[in-house]
Amino acid sequence: MLWRTLVFFGTDTGKTRKIAKLIHQKLGDAADAPVNINRTTLDSFLSYPVLLLGTPTLGQGQLPGMDAGCEGESWQEFIDGLSGMELTDKTVALFGLGDQVGYPDNFVSGMKALYDAVTDRGARVVGA
Repeated sequence: MLWRTLVFFGTDTGKTRKIAKLIHQKLGDAADAPVNINRTTLDSFLSYPVLLLGTPTLGQGQLPGMDAGCEGESWQEFIDGLSGMELTDKTVALFGLGDQVGYPDNFVSGMKALYDAVTDRGARVVGA
């Protein structure tokens, strides 16, 4: 049985988009083409049983979004829209980008915010 999988990503500079595309290449037919989180709907997001979620970490550990100084909406706004949603039937894997030299105390901290957002709604996160 082939599970429908999609890589959703948030980005500010385009680097997370690039990594999402590389992951998609590795997955081949096992996943649909990656989608920027600011270009999807809640219904589309919820239609996938397996979610690969990618994010950069901005500033002091923030997700991309308007509060982090991004030019457009991204993860922060999408997560706000998940309020009251159940993700108990979802399996999630996370990947993150960050600057370990410039921001060692906050390196890939954005992944924690995504982790909390999906696990608080019942999703099962896989990977370490």
